[in-house]
Amino acid sequence: MKNHFATHKGILAVLGAVLIALSGCQPRQEAEEAEQQATIVKTQPVESLSIANNLDFTGTVQPYEEAHLAAAQPARIERILVDVGDFVSKGQLLVEMDQTQVLQVQTQYQQLRNDLMRLDTLRRIGAVTQQMYDQMKVQYDITKANLENLRRHTQIRATMPGVITGRYNSAGELFSMTPGPAGKPAIVSVMQLRPVVITINISERFFPAVRRGLAATVTSDLFPGRTFQGRVYKIYPTIERATGTFRVEIVVDNADLALRPGMFTRVALNLGQIEAVMVPALAVLKQVGSNERFVFVVENGVAIRKLVTIGRNIDDKQEILSGLMPGEILVVSGQHNLMDQRAVQIQN
Repeated sequence: MKNHFATHKGILAVLGAVLIALSGCQPRQEAEEAEQQATIVKTQPVESLSIANNLDFTGTVQPYEEAHLAAAQPARIERILVDVGDFVSKGQLLVEMDQTQVLQVQTQYQQLRNDLMRLDTLRRIGAVTQQMYDQMKVQYDITKANLENLRRHTQIRATMPGVITGRYNSAGELFSMTPGPAGKPAIVSVMQLRPVVITINISERFFPAVRRGLAATVTSDLFPGRTFQGRVYKIYPTIERATGTFRVEIVVDNADLALRPGMFTRVALNLGQIEAVMVPALAVLKQVGSNERFVFVVENGVAIRKLVTIGRNIDDKQEILSGLMPGEILVVSGQHNLMDQRAVQIQN
């Protein structure tokens, strides 16, 4: 009986020793399994870099100024002295309207002028009163002003140097004040092309850096290898709520008239140096089915998914506007295999 009891005690001792051994191995085994399940990644710290603040935009060439010229009232067109494509100077006579009324008033004016001169002679010798002279002078002044007004409205002159871009009537036609292709009554249209204007839209975050006179470089696919120098000459003071941008107008001298209205161009501005968070472009991932961008950073051996707002792409770097801070540990390799809160093993 004693031997049987001793045997049982021996068996229990052995089992106890085995259980102790197994319990000692379990934490080590779990640690090894956890290490095998961790995703291997490469990382680098997020840094803020000083970069050239070069901005590129697209825009369409527009005339510096444009005018749609017409008579002040319906009348017959007597002569049109220009055609589409003609270059004109400021003040040049372009259109003459019917002169019948002008000739009538001119005859009245000449008669009144002669009468006034005779009356002035008689006034000097006392043959007529000052009051009679003054009454005649008032009629003369009114007729003279009426004649000058008629001449202005029957002789249409260029309000700027430029090129004729539209002619909507012919000589002998009655101009009826009906809106033409330009959307308003016009007999001819003139555009000033020296200089020209290019309008661009810039993100509101650059508003403080843009100033009048800032140099701009303009290129066009129509002129490979050629650059046109311009400058910022108008900055609109409000931000468009829908787009978060403000309008800027670039003026280009265009001395040889190479740039024409409607041409597509690219505009480059240099706003100096800025500090920006730049990361490898491959580290930034796009959420499927949306425009969201995100990255993974490592905290305490765990991958953390963070939404970011991106800016410009420069070479192989991506600008981060928000969502990342310098000093954070960014995953730059292995990020495609990660999920939020997943354990990682860094192998740099």
